[in-house]
Amino acid sequence: MDDNSRLKLLEHTDPGIILFDNDYRVTHVNGALMRIFAETPENTVFEQSLLEMHRAESAKQLQALVAMMQDSSRQQSIAVRRMSGAREIFVLLKFVPLLGPQKTNTLHCCLLFDITADISTPQSGFIRVPVTAGGDILLVPPPEILFIKADNIYSQVVTAEGEFFCDLSLGVLETGLNPQSFYRTHRSYVVNLEKVHKVVRDGNAISVQMAGSDRRLPVSRTRSKDFLARVGLK
Repeated sequence: MDDNSRLKLLEHTDPGIILFDNDYRVTHVNGALMRIFAETPENTVFEQSLLEMHRAESAKQLQALVAMMQDSSRQQSIAVRRMSGAREIFVLLKFVPLLGPQKTNTLHCCLLFDITADISTPQSGFIRVPVTAGGDILLVPPPEILFIKADNIYSQVVTAEGEFFCDLSLGVLETGLNPQSFYRTHRSYVVNLEKVHKVVRDGNAISVQMAGSDRRLPVSRTRSKDFLARVGLK
């Protein structure tokens, strides 16, 4: 990206801003944040902590991100989150530590960028999948994905270029990807059918080998008949 393109991007970027204290109480927000969460009454933002606004698992993730932000030896903490409410949105979160006059860290800042239009559409689902590479967020076109592996509540997205961490769960990605191209072969795997190189039979067990990879991915017995039909083998 050249300098002019970068400046134009900055000119048109209006991030939501949240300031919160060590108890996760919100002290300030900006107008852009309230536009992102237009269905949320402004007064309720200040009535509860950020942890109380999230389910238990999401609250733990938030605490982990804040801990990363406070650790000066680590890269700046960024993450992509799916938010469900009156409408489904995807936001990129960037946490920034703030220092007071005494160089004490009593306030924290979170920048929120609504990236929904950059990665998905209501009609076709994901047009890009956000993954982490080092300290950067990359947007991967779905046709480049070989397969996706569950990683607890997160995912690992594998392409010909390598394996990348994704903040979104396997279930969220499966729901948003084109079902004509992506198939859940196992509770832990979603494969790109267009990248299936070989189907391997070992007795009653079936596994698949993806293009450009020697790894064999399992196909569960409950899904094997339907999977074979999908790839034209039964």
